[in-house]
Amino acid sequence: MSSTIVLANSSVAFEQRLRRSLKGAFDGTVHRWEEETLTDEPHLAVKDLMEFEPDIVAIGPGGDLNAALELCWAFQNFHPEVETVIITEPSGEVWRKALRSGASDVLGPKADTDEVVELFERLLETSSRRRLNLMQEFSDGSGSARIITVVAPKGGTGKTALATNLAVGLAASSQQRVVLVDLDLQFGDVADALQLRPESSIADLHQSVGGLSATNVKALLMKRGENLFALAAPANPADGDDISGAEVEEILRMLAAEFDVVIVDTSAGINEATLSAVETSTDLLLVCDLSVSSVRGLRKVIDTFDQLEMIRPTRHFILNRADSRVGVTVDDASAVVGMPVTVAIPSARDVPLSMNQGIPVIEAAPRTQVARRYMDTAAIFSVNGNGSAKSGPRRGLLARLRGDNETE
Repeated sequence: MSSTIVLANSSVAFEQRLRRSLKGAFDGTVHRWEEETLTDEPHLAVKDLMEFEPDIVAIGPGGDLNAALELCWAFQNFHPEVETVIITEPSGEVWRKALRSGASDVLGPKADTDEVVELFERLLETSSRRRLNLMQEFSDGSGSARIITVVAPKGGTGKTALATNLAVGLAASSQQRVVLVDLDLQFGDVADALQLRPESSIADLHQSVGGLSATNVKALLMKRGENLFALAAPANPADGDDISGAEVEEILRMLAAEFDVVIVDTSAGINEATLSAVETSTDLLLVCDLSVSSVRGLRKVIDTFDQLEMIRPTRHFILNRADSRVGVTVDDASAVVGMPVTVAIPSARDVPLSMNQGIPVIEAAPRTQVARRYMDTAAIFSVNGNGSAKSGPRRGLLARLRGDNETE
């Protein structure tokens, strides 16, 4: 496989020196790239540079050192498989800054040929090894993932809180690799609820080289902890209109081939994206609270699914704020919806507080009743490596999230 080196903001003279040094020792391609975005927007520079599919990005000589350091940091965070080297006169201070930024090395612009060849051969080997490890990380899934879509008739029912706590709860089990997809394409806030800062979103698939592919989908994922990934909603609500139902189905199927569990947070009500997610799902979490409008709305959602003959996903009725005293009881809600309540989640100030902080309540306050109910929901989908139910799944989740041996 041919290797690629990209020279970012390098001079023509240095490019020629590098080509002469690597002649006969390097079987690949060298590109020179120079754009103002290197200084202004490092994450945009990373996006542009990744179009070359680089193994190594060499930054300099010349230009602002701080901009080079920020670019190294951006690659370390978003594409750690790419090795970065800063071309500048080495010094103790430069080395310290480079190491903190995640740069792989520092090379003097007048380094001799042997030093150049040794450095780039070593970086190419490291990049290849990291790329293989990354591919292995994403190929461990069995392809038989559960796709769990969270649906609610209206906003404010706690749908996103349920989706994010469920994702974190399942990822806390070492045998579950989880991806959370924010399919509220206009106003999704999964990233905020998990304290993530997305540099890309599902809408960026239309700008990716090669279009919709498993590689491009995985490149847009944000990682949170060891086993949890997330795909953010568009930052601009207008961009959500460009995502078709067929694309939603394809994205979910691609992710299901790579992960143990795919969780989908949808927008309120029913739209094309939600219907496509439901059609692809193995399980539905149907969410409402005890208000009359919410209960009746969920009944209409279920009737719509029945009319469209969407009967494949297993349905679970999650009643939020189940202890509210508003004149509608749990039994009333169950009778109207036409399903028994699978999990009843109580009201708790901890939930909006945790959402504002970006820390799911099962992490922020794991001993609370509301956190335990979220863990009850996670326990429904907690499985071992063979896809069969664990014995005592809630106990494992509690131990991991609390850090002790306490059980309910």
